[in-house]
Amino acid sequence: MKIEITNYIQVGDQKEVVHQAYEAEQRQKGDFTYFLYKNEEGEKVVLKFKEDELVMTRFSTPQSIMRFVDQKQVPVGVHTPMGLQQFISQTDSMQLDISAQTLVMCYQLLSADGDSVFAEYDFRLTWTDEGE
Repeated sequence: MKIEITNYIQVGDQKEVVHQAYEAEQRQKGDFTYFLYKNEEGEKVVLKFKEDELVMTRFSTPQSIMRFVDQKQVPVGVHTPMGLQQFISQTDSMQLDISAQTLVMCYQLLSADGDSVFAEYDFRLTWTDEGE
């Protein structure tokens, strides 16, 4: 299985596009689809998703967990060189299309008090079977 993640990021007036591709293992458990892979730093990463929710767990030291729920605000903690940063993820839209093998999500990271936008994201996940 090959997965590709493209994240269009806007912080203030600065824009960046991050594109990553990984070999991944796919598993299904109940309503959730899981992708397990190793990132550029060699850390194990798990993407767990269903129709209205995505959880990204990075098994780094310390471990990072980000959760996104369609049309909801959820507290998240992101480990940075400056230590643990507290944010709120606000997911404005999430579209999962299993037959097209895509998950598209628009979200913002808000300050911990929810008063200001730290960054805006347009996240796209696609996957293909090895034989395609």
